[in-house]
Amino acid sequence: MHERTSHLGPEATGPAVIPRTEHRLDPDRISPSALEVVRRLVDRGFAGYVVGGGVRDLLLGIPPKDFDVATDARPEDVRRLFRNSRIIGRRFRLAHVFFGPEVVEVATFRRGSAGPERAHPHFERTAAGRLLRDNLYGTEQEDAFRRDFTLNALYFDAVNGTIRDWVGGFDDLRRGVIRLIGEPEARYREDPVRMLRAVRFQSKTGFPLEAATAAPLHRLAPLLTTVPPARLFEEIGKLLLFGQAQRNFRGLVGHALLNPLFPWTAEWLETDSEGLHRALVERVLEASDAAPGERADRSLVLILSGFFWGASRQYMRWHETEGMDRVAAMHRALHVLLREQQKHVSIPRRILDPVESLLVHQIRLDQGTAQPVANRLVTHPAFAASLDFLKVRAEVGDAPAELEAEWRDFAGAAPPMPETAGPPPARRRRRRSRRPV
Repeated sequence: MHERTSHLGPEATGPAVIPRTEHRLDPDRISPSALEVVRRLVDRGFAGYVVGGGVRDLLLGIPPKDFDVATDARPEDVRRLFRNSRIIGRRFRLAHVFFGPEVVEVATFRRGSAGPERAHPHFERTAAGRLLRDNLYGTEQEDAFRRDFTLNALYFDAVNGTIRDWVGGFDDLRRGVIRLIGEPEARYREDPVRMLRAVRFQSKTGFPLEAATAAPLHRLAPLLTTVPPARLFEEIGKLLLFGQAQRNFRGLVGHALLNPLFPWTAEWLETDSEGLHRALVERVLEASDAAPGERADRSLVLILSGFFWGASRQYMRWHETEGMDRVAAMHRALHVLLREQQKHVSIPRRILDPVESLLVHQIRLDQGTAQPVANRLVTHPAFAASLDFLKVRAEVGDAPAELEAEWRDFAGAAPPMPETAGPPPARRRRRRSRRPV
């Protein structure tokens, strides 16, 4: 058995070294490109390890998405060793090594923000404790302790087949627990997105959060409002598009993390005395989980439509009392709601515009196929997605089941639209000749 050195802090004198006979990680399942990067680094006298999520997933029997490498070589050294590489990053520079379509990310060991270096000029914080700048190289040991969760801080030494563990991640993995490295509140304040990562890893592994790791989440959830909204959109994609959307959603609700991300959705769910709102959201998340990673934008449009449907319909009714017709009232409600939502999670227009179109179409579809514009609705680009959403609504009791069947039958019987040769050519404007002065 290896000597346990977990949770002792950065003063530990060395890592626990886990032999292959104990960890049973198969190096043949590691990308040959990542192994080639490690081999060349070691041959030139540098340290090189496969690290992070790739090692964690292999140990858990999950197919890894990619493999990263950590080294004591500086980005300039990596660039000299690999002509097929480039240096990227402003906050912290690292190297990408290209092998055809595959990219191996190579990061130089970094120093964390705990201990006496808190006052170092390379560390810049907000008043709430969020790190804005931490561009400082370090040792392997310091690199391990600046990572977020113990499961993500395992270093695979491909040369001798061992795993180097500074923080007890291997023991936590065997026991099945997710533990934050360091003092939890300070680490969440440094980067509030770690709270979302905690939920995501809990869903991905099926492991519970260690008590101290889970305890501050409810209280610190408002810190997510200090994170740039564009960065939060990236995290939302990771939570909702890769097969654990339902579990991640439940984790967000359970740890009070949904409110700072989607406050109108959270408020709508709190009024859900009959469970109808929750059932609608769960159903669209289930559809996303059934085809993880496929048609990502379309899945996200359906999910966000589920998130915004209740609140937008409520605001629509308010505008109806001001004399607007239902369609105009929904347009107005969505204009206000989605504009305010952007302040929390910045959703690109390629997603937001189809969400708005789909929800407006619900109001039109609710009026049935007897309306004069029914044929035009069937040929609209948003019709297929709108009908899918109507089907979800019907399944949870938010719309009559016969209404969805009525529209499907009507669409099937509609005559095909005549093909066109494309838009008419633009008319050329005649230039007016100038008079001589």
